[in-house]
Amino acid sequence: MLKSRRYWIGLGVSAFFIALLLWRTPFREVMSSLRQANYAWVIPAVAVYLLSVGIRAVRWRFLLRSIRDIHPAGLFPVMMIGYMANNVLPARAGEVVRAYVLGHKYHVSKMAGFGTIAVERLFDGLTLLAMLLGAALVVGVNGVLRDLLLVTLPIFAVALCVFLFVIVSPTRSRTFASLGVRLLPHRFHDEGERLAHSFLDGLGALRGSGGLAAVVLTSGTAWLLEAVVYALMGHGFGFHLGFAYYVLAVAAGNLAITAPSSQGGVGPFEFFVRTAITFGGVGAASATAYSFAAHFVILGPATVLGLFFLWTTDLSLGSLWKRSREKEPVAEEAVAGR
Repeated sequence: MLKSRRYWIGLGVSAFFIALLLWRTPFREVMSSLRQANYAWVIPAVAVYLLSVGIRAVRWRFLLRSIRDIHPAGLFPVMMIGYMANNVLPARAGEVVRAYVLGHKYHVSKMAGFGTIAVERLFDGLTLLAMLLGAALVVGVNGVLRDLLLVTLPIFAVALCVFLFVIVSPTRSRTFASLGVRLLPHRFHDEGERLAHSFLDGLGALRGSGGLAAVVLTSGTAWLLEAVVYALMGHGFGFHLGFAYYVLAVAAGNLAITAPSSQGGVGPFEFFVRTAITFGGVGAASATAYSFAAHFVILGPATVLGLFFLWTTDLSLGSLWKRSREKEPVAEEAVAGR
C-alpha cells in the first residue's frame, strides 16, 4: 500500500485539509469540546446510521434485480465490507472490493455488479446536490459552500443529462458509449467498453415500472437518515441548530470526499462539515471537535462490522487490496451468475 502513488496523493490531500481545519483553531479548545460532549447520543446515532445502510441495501436490490434478485439482508454484509475497504484502503478502493465480494459470494458478474455501484454513486451525488441546494435555499451558504456548489453543480448536471439520455434511448447510448471508448488509447478499448456497458446494464432496472421512483425514494431516505445521525451528534455537543444545517453538513461533507483523499475521506470531510456547522453560529473549536466525532460515528461501525463480515468469508483484506490494484479488477465474469 505504501508504494501506491494513489495512497500518497490521497494522504497529501487529507493533510492539506487537516492543516486548514486546525489553522488558527486552538487545539486545546478542540480537545476540551471533545471531553465535554455527551457520548450517550452515539448509541442512537449508530442505530440510525445502520438503518440508513439497510435502506441503501434495499436500493441496491432494486439496481441488481435485472441481474439477480438478492435479499437486502444478504447485500448488507457486502456493503459493509465495501465501506470498510473504503475506510482502510486508499483511492476509494472499496467500490471495486464490493463488486468483487458480490461476485465471489453470489456468482454475479463482477463487471455488472460494478456497474450498479457506479449508478449508486450517481444517485448519491444527485441526492446530495439536491440536499445542498435545498438547505441553501432555507439557511443560505457562505463563500466556501457556494464554491463547492458551483464546482459540483455542473458535474452532476451533465451526469443527469447523460442518465436521462440513457434511460430514454438505451440502444443509442450503447452506440455512443462504444464510439466514446474508441477515443481512448487502444490498450483501454476492451476494458473501457466493458465498463461503459456494465454501467448501462446497471441502469436497466430503472426502466421498469417503479424502478426509478424506488431508487430516488431510497436514496433520499438514506441520506436524510444520515442527516439525523449528524443532528443526534449535534445534541451530544449541545448545539442548538435547525435541521437544515445538518442537511447542509451531510451534503457538503460527502460531496467533498468525491475528490481523491486518504482512507475514509479524512480531512476534506471534516473541513466542509465544520464549515457548515460554523455557518450556523457554532464556534470553530466546537465545530472542529464535532466534525471529527461525527465522522468517527460513520467510519467506526462500518469498519468494525466490515471486518467482522470479511472474517466470515474465505477472503482477506490483503487479497482484496491486491484485486483492487489489478488492471481489470472486475472484468472477470462469474459465468454461473449470468
